[in-house]
Amino acid sequence: MHKHTHLPSAFLLAVVAASVFAGSRMTAQQPGARLAAQNRPIVVRDTGDSVAVYSEEQATEGQAVYKKSCAECHELDEFTNSDFKGKWVGRPLFELFEQIRTTMPDGDPGTLPREEYGATVAYILKLNGLPAGTTRLATDSVALSAITFKLPASAP
Repeated sequence: MHKHTHLPSAFLLAVVAASVFAGSRMTAQQPGARLAAQNRPIVVRDTGDSVAVYSEEQATEGQAVYKKSCAECHELDEFTNSDFKGKWVGRPLFELFEQIRTTMPDGDPGTLPREEYGATVAYILKLNGLPAGTTRLATDSVALSAITFKLPASAP
């Protein structure tokens, strides 16, 4: 009977060992790693690293959307002033995207294609001095939620 009393301990030891050794492989299951595997640029939260999350072409498209659908009611400085920065910096980019998508254009919210809302957000990032990269800003909630809106460090 004493031989069987060690079985639960051995099983527990095997589970703990498997967890420890599998730890290095578990990063592939984290949202950021999944997005990177899909070739989507991300900014990892709680680090100082920044990654370009939109393309220059997309920001140019966003400028055209702004002129067509936003300029009548909004001045460009609304997207770069201290009130805007105080509200959005440090938050997931998905929140800004959704705010724009669900409330704009005024009187007819949500009527633009998702890609145009994404292009508008890319243009806002450009207006705030964030550099463009080679990949378009994703417009799905998972990818946008993994990106934190951060601004480049101010020049000394």
